[in-house]
Parts: sequence; structure tokens; C-alpha cells
Amino acid sequence: MKRIATLTSFLIQDLSRSLTGIVPLASTLAFGLIAFEYGMDQPQFTTVAGVGMGAICLATGLVLASRANRATSFLFVARLHRRTELLAALVVGSLVVTTVLSLGMALANLLAGRLTLDFPSALWIPLAWLPLWLLAAALALPLSSLVGRRGSHLVGYLLLAGLLIANDRKAFLTRHGMDWVSRIVDAILWPVSTLLARASAEIHNPDFYLAWALACAYAVLLFGLAASLFNDKDLLWSE
Repeated sequence: MKRIATLTSFLIQDLSRSLTGIVPLASTLAFGLIAFEYGMDQPQFTTVAGVGMGAICLATGLVLASRANRATSFLFVARLHRRTELLAALVVGSLVVTTVLSLGMALANLLAGRLTLDFPSALWIPLAWLPLWLLAAALALPLSSLVGRRGSHLVGYLLLAGLLIANDRKAFLTRHGMDWVSRIVDAILWPVSTLLARASAEIHNPDFYLAWALACAYAVLLFGLAASLFNDKDLLWSE
């Protein structure tokens, strides 16, 4: 744990000193200005901000992984007992950066009167967001060139794009006799959609906790995939 905490601190400090550190900050500012232009109540905040900041968490993970994929990381990687410690630090770093940016965005909009929260029910929001952001941070690992082998991260982008497009075009698929694809997509995305729907409606029933657990299980599976790709990979630093 101490090594992971040290690596996380190094990764975040390295990101803050680079131009690429602007990416998560600028993305959060743009998202906050656009999403909160007409104000937002608690249910909207739970779903819209949860998904939006999840996307920013994914981008942050990719940026951190790209920074780690440099020759300067050799001193850390060579001293690690297991390479998975670096992957764990990337996930934790993504979550820390996303949490700080989300708190700043929420506080700024609360003070500006563009966000309405009801306490204590609003305390459930971080619980709903945690598995979504954990899933996004874990997804960034196999999508990064640090972990990818022989272009496997490009295949990951294609699969992710295909899933999102199929979800958006479910009506088209049903009209053309491919409703089985829609059912598969619904099954894959069920944890995320159910978690957001129950959280925004403030319904914390067994479906909510099952979706919560499945989203975390997705994250564990993605982390395991990244670890299996990274453990015996020959590291060719960009420098």
C-alpha cells in the first residue's frame, strides 16, 4: 500500500507539472459550464454529472498512463515487487483527480445557485458514483498504449465504440431483425443503467446493490485483463 501511495503521489505530481495536466481540468470546466448552464437538480446531477465525470475519469486514466509510459518510469517499475502496483496507482490516481475536480465543480455550482442538493439524501451520490468511476479508471488501462500489446488497445477502442453505437441505435437494430444485439447490449450495460436509474430516483433496493456489485466486478475484470497484458510485456519506452 505504501508503494502504491508513493506511486500515486508521483503520478499526480508529474501530471500537474505537464501540459497534459490541462486535459482533465479543461474538460471539467467545459463540462461544468455546459451542463449547468440552466441549472440542475439532484436527480439530474446524479446521472448527468456521474456519467460526465466518469468520462473525465477515463480521460484522466489515459493521460496518466501515457505519462507513465516513459523512460523516467523505469526507476519505479524496476523496484516494484509486482507491476500491478503501477496499474493500481494509475486507478487510484484517476479516482483522486476526478474526486477533487468533481468536488470543485459541485461546490462552484452550489455557490452560484445552479445546483440544488437535498441532504442527507445527497450523501448517497458518492456511493453511486464510486463503481462508475472505478469502472472508467479500470477501462483506461487496457485502452492505453502502456498496457496494450500489438495494437490490442486499438481493438479495445473499436469494441467500446461498437458497444456505444449499438446502444444508441437499438431502435434501428430492432427494425432490421437484430433485436438480439439490443438484448446483449442491454445486458452488458444493465449494471450502469440500473445503478444510475435507481440512484437518481433515490431507490436503494436489491437491484441497486446488485448493479453496484456488478459494476465493481466489471472493473476487477478489466483490471485483471490489464494486469495479464502488462505483467510480461517488454516495455519499449517512448524515449
